[in-house]
Amino acid sequence: MKISYLASLSAVMLLTACGGSSSSSDSVEPSPTEPTTPVVEEGAIVGPFSTGTTSEPTRVYFDLDTGAALELTAEEAAENSVWDIAFQRTKVYLNTHSDNSVGAFFTDVNSDFYDETGAAVVDSFLNADADSELDDYLAISATDIPEEASFVGDSEESVIGDKFYDYDMTTHVVTANDDRYFIVDSDDAYSKFRVTDLTTQGRTLSSITFGVAMQDTLAGDTEFGAESALTINTADCTDDIYVDFGLGAVMSATDAWDITLACTTVDDITGAEFDIHIAEDATALVDDANAYDAIDSEAAQFYGFTSDVTQELAFDANPWYQYNLNGGHLLWSQYGVYLVKTSDATFKMQITSYYDEAGTSGNYSFRYDELASE
Repeated sequence: MKISYLASLSAVMLLTACGGSSSSSDSVEPSPTEPTTPVVEEGAIVGPFSTGTTSEPTRVYFDLDTGAALELTAEEAAENSVWDIAFQRTKVYLNTHSDNSVGAFFTDVNSDFYDETGAAVVDSFLNADADSELDDYLAISATDIPEEASFVGDSEESVIGDKFYDYDMTTHVVTANDDRYFIVDSDDAYSKFRVTDLTTQGRTLSSITFGVAMQDTLAGDTEFGAESALTINTADCTDDIYVDFGLGAVMSATDAWDITLACTTVDDITGAEFDIHIAEDATALVDDANAYDAIDSEAAQFYGFTSDVTQELAFDANPWYQYNLNGGHLLWSQYGVYLVKTSDATFKMQITSYYDEAGTSGNYSFRYDELASE
């Protein structure tokens, strides 16, 4: 932890005086005491730092160099190169400013919290705490810093975008990626869909067929229904295309809709762009493994739903927590150790808690130290 201290010297002046007109005083030269420097203990925990509530989240911007939490608006943070890492509810962000493009590397400390299939070892999570995992944290040193290319920063991407198709670089043929599912949370319903077929005309999309399954929470649905096919003709479009999965129809921009495809003209051929977006008030996630038969609305915030264009967060590739391990809606830290590389230093970090002493969520505590070469 890069912290500066000012050590001061103390002097003691002894003065003696005798009474009466002939009194005299003798002074003693100052005798400095031994300077004392506070000891900064490696692995000391800082926090908790509150990131607000689910309905009113706030973001904490932290400067690892000074150990200070900075009060910044989102607009100010985008132009600020001082902060290194930020926290907002379950998410961890890295600065992407050109003067301080921060990267993260996940060490293999506590990799035994997961078995060979990648499943969480529940007892490892439930029995771990900040004290029991301190030694693993202390074991990480500057010799564990990998080459710079191993550090990954945050990047921006569309949650669906062009993920629904495959492109053959040799034949230049576009085909539907029908093994990749997407779930959209919009208008009090969850729409689970995949693209099962598509046709092209030139470099535009002329038609697209979706396989759609609905979970209407207002209707009391607790799981997705059967998949049905929905084909949308996008050739010779005259405007952007808006699709409502619940109605299985193309809508106008002012109606309630779930996804949209932009209409474009390329080489005098009109059709849709190979790019899918969701509504501004909607969120979505990618379900690569077709793992979700239902969405638990009470726990939806922990599924990883994101807005249309979002950041690909480095910490999301190796999440610091597991959720709902013992039947309760709680988060459990893996106590993994991350290396965080800023513009001028490399730090190790371990998130130790998501709760304050009262058990309130969204309150981060963590330990971090700079890794300096000896």
